[in-house]
Amino acid sequence: MRIKFYLKRPKSKTETALYALVNYNGNTLKVYTGEAILPKHWNQDTNSARNTPKFPEHPEFNERLNHIRSTISRVFMDYKNRNDHATPAPAILKPLIEGAMKKGSERTTFISYFEDFVSRSFTGQRIDPKSKMPIRHGVAKGYQTTLNHLKTFAKVWKRKLDFETIDLEFHKDFTNYLTAAPVLLSANTVGSNIQRIKAVLAEATEKGVNSNRAYKSKYFVKQEEAVDTIYLDEGELKEMRALDLSKNPRLENVRNQFLIGCYTGLRFSDFSILKPENIKDGFIRITQTKTGKPVIIPVHSIVKGILQKYNGLPRSISNVKLNAYLKELGQLMPSLKKTETKTTTKGGVKVAKTLEKWELLTTHTARRSFATNEYKAGTPSITIMAITGHKTEKSFLKYIRVTTDEHARILQSSWTKRGMKAV
Repeated sequence: MRIKFYLKRPKSKTETALYALVNYNGNTLKVYTGEAILPKHWNQDTNSARNTPKFPEHPEFNERLNHIRSTISRVFMDYKNRNDHATPAPAILKPLIEGAMKKGSERTTFISYFEDFVSRSFTGQRIDPKSKMPIRHGVAKGYQTTLNHLKTFAKVWKRKLDFETIDLEFHKDFTNYLTAAPVLLSANTVGSNIQRIKAVLAEATEKGVNSNRAYKSKYFVKQEEAVDTIYLDEGELKEMRALDLSKNPRLENVRNQFLIGCYTGLRFSDFSILKPENIKDGFIRITQTKTGKPVIIPVHSIVKGILQKYNGLPRSISNVKLNAYLKELGQLMPSLKKTETKTTTKGGVKVAKTLEKWELLTTHTARRSFATNEYKAGTPSITIMAITGHKTEKSFLKYIRVTTDEHARILQSSWTKRGMKAV
């Protein structure tokens, strides 16, 4: 979608109306903005009011135009989301935009601000302050999910949600809503929803829209609990490599894709899109999809062998299929027949499930295996973190899977290398 503003009478000596010309999917739509400006104060090249002392209100004027852009984009995306991604005809879209703009001239509420926040996320107008890249579609979908929860909560609990009501009482009630039937979210998912609300409030506060600081209270917390996830140790990876899959090229391809993840530490979103040009002079160079940051990884001998086998890279498949096939692969490994207990808090109740280890295999197991095995082998944490992207050693140590016994053995091994002996 392309949105540009134009003057109704560009040669006028007096103020003239400003309209938006909206181009999308081969359609053109003209919408009057309700704004007017002297043509001499307008810059068509920048599509905004000029930065001039003769028009001191230009920052506020341009901010209103940005809001109009966001409103048009939001209405368009909302229509597509409600209508199975169908593209609205101009005759349908125009009254929807005009209605939203009329409503938008009213006071900004928490929900309307959240809606605009989501719209800006989907249309690439929001920039991640860390990666300096537009917000990813998956992240935007998370905010949309939280917004949907908020609207349903307000309806079911008969609560008015506005900036001044997002307080500790809201935090308690919203958490109870998310953990009770029929929603029954896990503790970490509840925490993610709270974190998104805090992010929206932080932006609204920074822009001067919100003055309620209750979300900054130490009691307005994001819930977290340790996740019982697995990794494959070097013995299990060796067993996987030794499997004879010559008669099953599908699983052989799956194994080799997974092993690339295990020996590079890359996320599925990165190792699944590796190309030959990313590999040169014994190093893999790639810009990470999630963070937008470049990473350089030496080519492990196992990865080198896979590249030679395929004269390139294994055939990439979807994350969903790879997760399903990994479990099929894991069933062939006797070492993964041992049971693991997975504990989660769902609906405020701790639920323990006993599963065989192969049932817990996912593409993310590869990345966690890389981090844990490298740590156990003595690779400095800071070096592993440069590849995994963990910002602090505290978060990194939560991520890896090393037991207290293994920590003791790592220390003992370190002493041996230094010529020391445990008493």
